[in-house]
Amino acid sequence: MPLTRTTSVRLPESVRAVSRAAELPRAGWDALAGPYDIFLTCRWLDVVEATAGVPMTYLWVERAGRQVAALATATATASVPWALGRPDVVLRNSAKDELPDAAAMLASIGEPTSTLMPALVAGGRHIGNTRVLRSPDATDSDVESLVVAAELLAQEAGLASVCFLYLGEQDEALARALGDRGYRTYTTGHYSTLQLPADGGFDGYLAALTSKRRISVATERRRIRESDVRVRLSSLAETDLARCADLESGLLAKYGIDIGPDTVLAQIRQVRDCFGEDAFAVVAEAEGAIRGYGLILRHGDHWYVRQTGYDYAYQERTKLPLYFEILYYKLIEEAAAAGVETLHYGLGSERAKRSRGCTALRQQCHVLRLNGEGSSA
Repeated sequence: MPLTRTTSVRLPESVRAVSRAAELPRAGWDALAGPYDIFLTCRWLDVVEATAGVPMTYLWVERAGRQVAALATATATASVPWALGRPDVVLRNSAKDELPDAAAMLASIGEPTSTLMPALVAGGRHIGNTRVLRSPDATDSDVESLVVAAELLAQEAGLASVCFLYLGEQDEALARALGDRGYRTYTTGHYSTLQLPADGGFDGYLAALTSKRRISVATERRRIRESDVRVRLSSLAETDLARCADLESGLLAKYGIDIGPDTVLAQIRQVRDCFGEDAFAVVAEAEGAIRGYGLILRHGDHWYVRQTGYDYAYQERTKLPLYFEILYYKLIEEAAAAGVETLHYGLGSERAKRSRGCTALRQQCHVLRLNGEGSSA
């Protein structure tokens, strides 16, 4: 495959780079992705590339013609709409939420937009588990070469920082390497997953909850059954995606994120086109319309809750627990029946997720400022 360099900068000898996912050695890249890495697979990179509106660079190291480590990067400016992929916004939010070390970081760097932006977002442009992909054959030197390459790309482009926004606590080797290169760190949240019992289905899930929670689940499900709401799985081809986009845009607005329905709809359609049957919806319908939905992605025996949205006027009127029925109870029933091992719920709402049986891993931002805190690259 012809190699297309994305830059004139001299990268480490072992590192290769392209600017489009279509140019990647896709089978070799995807072979590096584990069960937690759906958002670093080529088909998700295709989605991001089509919807992010910023330059992307994909780096990898290969040995004997086979990829052993890989790193996806994106350039984030102060004008991108994806707020939770911007290091300045993430730092402010983390400090506001009193997450460990965030307030100290914010106090030490001053106004974060002027000091951190624009930035090279490394490890993927997504929320949770942004990291370097590596095979068992990869060495620490291979990984460091990719980090050095990312720093050189950022320096050449005149960017203010390089960051891994959501590195999981399990990625200890990469965290050490970044620390050795002068990256500073603070907590950005906790990534929640739900391990389903190997047998027992939904009853097995319930058995793992406290007796108090089992009672509340039974009450919530009874209220759904006694209403006119019907919850089902639906292929994206058979789902009113425009309605789902309206609901999701409303949810984002509730949290101060200004992304209109047309933009959301374009992304959902892109997911549909790239994932095919591995993307589907859980929809709650009542009074002739969708009142809530969740977009689910399939990655081996793991299912990911990607995005969701609700008719808040309907919920205010009915007080029905659509969120938990859509994203937990109905989804868990279907996942257990399909032999799914793990459900991924991502960041945020940690207390609610723990109350429904999830466990969480800490996520940390590792950030290197290039205007005064340069590394040894």
